[in-house]
Amino acid sequence: GEVSGQSCVGRYSCKNAIASSITDSSCIGEQACRSLVSYYGETPNVSSGSCVGYRACYYAGFYGVLGPSISASCKGDDSCHYAGYSGSVGDLVDSCDSDSACKDMGFYGSVGNVMNGCNGDGTCENVAVGGDQSVSAIVDCCNAPPDGICAGVASNDGLVAADPTCKAGVNLADTLALIEEESESDTSPFTEKQLCYGKTAVENTVASLSKGHSTAAVRYGVNKAFDDLGCDDKSDSEICEILQL
Repeated sequence: GEVSGQSCVGRYSCKNAIASSITDSSCIGEQACRSLVSYYGETPNVSSGSCVGYRACYYAGFYGVLGPSISASCKGDDSCHYAGYSGSVGDLVDSCDSDSACKDMGFYGSVGNVMNGCNGDGTCENVAVGGDQSVSAIVDCCNAPPDGICAGVASNDGLVAADPTCKAGVNLADTLALIEEESESDTSPFTEKQLCYGKTAVENTVASLSKGHSTAAVRYGVNKAFDDLGCDDKSDSEICEILQL
């Protein structure tokens, strides 16, 4: 793929790396981005100064699924070291910045998008540790202090216990997954228009949360999704129940 913007600088950097693109001074340091292949997903796009440091993003896909976006993430020695690690990890955006942050992240399980999360030494090491576990998303949380926060969490409950501010991102990620399920159902109580508008509102709310916008702004987005989905007369819907939490 494309390599531009003074990227892939350092001894063995990008050696054998398979990526759609590496741009904007990314993959800087010895063995940085050494093998970004994602065998069971899209090949990654690495941008905005990502994977900077000794062995940063070392085996990023590691025979699982990663991304496809790594943006402004994995800055520090051994950061995002085995990010997919034979499981699956979503996009990494403004995340996993500092030494050993998200070092072996997927570790056989699955982790959704990580957005403005896991910044600080040792944060989010070995998430979904060692088994068929999953974490829906890490959005605007698990950021130091203290260093090492959210290391070893293996479930949504464990994540929220480690950092209660993760709950909003988990709920929104679960809502998006349920909207996708409803879109494929022939018996959904939601109309196609409601699901389309509701999905857009939730996606915008996730973006707002990841950028650190005010609680009022995030609540506005949640309320808009609730209204767009017509939840007033669907009180028994799991989607609507989550949006009221």
